[in-house]
Amino acid sequence: MRKKFWKTNGIAALAILMMAVTAQISVNAQDAGGKENVDERKSNDFGNTRRLEGVWRVTITPRNCATGVPIPPAALQSLFTFHRGGTMSEFGANAVVLPTLRSPGHGIWRPDGSTIYGLPNYSFRFTFLRYNAAGALTGRQEARGALELSANGDEFTTDSQTTVFNLDGTTVVGCANSVGTRFE
Repeated sequence: MRKKFWKTNGIAALAILMMAVTAQISVNAQDAGGKENVDERKSNDFGNTRRLEGVWRVTITPRNCATGVPIPPAALQSLFTFHRGGTMSEFGANAVVLPTLRSPGHGIWRPDGSTIYGLPNYSFRFTFLRYNAAGALTGRQEARGALELSANGDEFTTDSQTTVFNLDGTTVVGCANSVGTRFE
């Protein structure tokens, strides 16, 4: 009888525990006093925020580092997400680099101390892992650059450099420019 009691109650307890672990949690932005921070919410309305935080559609054009001349083929398409607090997410692909040959990018961003149009300019840096067609790790790639937000805050341009770090110890350096448009 004891075994049946513990078996039945154990299964019920496990089911409750699993529901608690997988339950969706809702979180609201609150200040230290427990009240919703209205000023913070207003700065994130869907209108022109004139801030870098948010999701951006980005067209990246590789270029020759010495001459600045664009390098064919067509530009790469990417998504950048600048998170509050200075972290970023990135993912991109093109006809040459399939999405399965790389991981999403993760990185950091911050104001660089200069301004234009009364808005700060930014620096950013992110990295992602690279794979071959068989799925084996071949190395990683790192991008870093300077970002200038437009006067309306809904576009940006960048000047950046990328470095490919291969597992055999070799590196390849490249340059690029990009144009970003805020996703709304």
